[in-house]
Amino acid sequence: MTAEIIVVGNELLDGSRRDEHTAYLAAQMAAVGVTVERSILVPDDPAIIEATMLRALEAADLVVTTGGLGVTSDDLTKQVAARVCGRRLALDERALSRVRERFEERGLAMPEINVSQAMVPEGARVIENRHGTAPGLLIEHGEALLFLLPGVGTEMRAMVEGYVVPFLEGRGLRRLTEERLIRTTGLSESRVAEIVGPLARRIARTEIAYLPSRSGVDLKVVSRIGATEDAGRAADEAAERIAEALGPFVYARGPEALEEIVGYLLSMARLRLAVAESCTAGRIGWRITRVPGSSAYFAGGVIAYSDDVKRRALGVRAETLASHGAVSEETAREMAAGACAAAGADVGLAVTGIAGPDGGSSEKPVGLVHIAVAGRFERAQRHLFAGGRDAVREQAAQAALELLRRALLNIEGT
Repeated sequence: MTAEIIVVGNELLDGSRRDEHTAYLAAQMAAVGVTVERSILVPDDPAIIEATMLRALEAADLVVTTGGLGVTSDDLTKQVAARVCGRRLALDERALSRVRERFEERGLAMPEINVSQAMVPEGARVIENRHGTAPGLLIEHGEALLFLLPGVGTEMRAMVEGYVVPFLEGRGLRRLTEERLIRTTGLSESRVAEIVGPLARRIARTEIAYLPSRSGVDLKVVSRIGATEDAGRAADEAAERIAEALGPFVYARGPEALEEIVGYLLSMARLRLAVAESCTAGRIGWRITRVPGSSAYFAGGVIAYSDDVKRRALGVRAETLASHGAVSEETAREMAAGACAAAGADVGLAVTGIAGPDGGSSEKPVGLVHIAVAGRFERAQRHLFAGGRDAVREQAAQAALELLRRALLNIEGT
């Protein structure tokens, strides 16, 4: 089966937003044996959308569009698809009920304009949107399948994984690949490749993709064996060997973020955490509390940007600041202990550093960060991060959570 992808939106063509849909959709299609032969970005222009859709339906067995299913004047994909397929738009009462429920769940009355989202090409199958108001659609046009999906990433991905892929598998397509994700932090991409590369060459029928970011390096292990059982077993075995080689630098064997792992470990140990942040300015607290249920193990935090707040709110001694400075191991340790005491927590985590672009010196350059854990555990680390202000802050937050993870697991070293 062949496929074409049409991604709709002016914002993708004027540089306001990057296209992240094509790679995701292509990977999902490839996993069930669908060959994506073409992907194209088009503006919110009905004539261009129509010409592109007509050509795609003639050339491919499957066409997937994203975007243009909203209620504004530039949301035209559904109307164009109805015209291309020779279908009349009609109100789908069930779809309207679901749209109205989405608003009622938030305590809002549905604006009349949203009725348009329940207008469906005759004969189309409605795909429920569990994360928004715009339903997806499936239209069977001759021998071709046309999927119309929302442009919002979370909504689109939920429909692909919850409906599109199962639908294709139900048509006799079978999954040809299995993927496993390994998440690491604390190692550069080159160091990860140095460790994994020789091993990867000895693992048959498996591909490894390196996915670096400021927070670490993820590895995607892909097995492309025909039988699902064999592919899954091969992917599991490869992932196990790679994770073993990387050792304590692996923090997850799946999509979980580091803050989710830390939260799980705190919960299992029945410990409560407090944080004190200077250069990260609340980034650690935000990451911890973005995890549902974090109130069970997170007591709170202090953003102590000035020396005065470090003294008053966290009990950092004036002589420590005078002798060692705000950016020092000694100050970080006292900040962590102060956060722990102020919140009545079991563990304190603190970060202080120089994010830049100013404020550095030859002795304490931009990118210098000190991290400390206090309370039930006592640990400290010094880092020198590269990059601009945001990069330093992001790397510092990741390193702080990693130091806490290692403390909770009693893993020594860096």
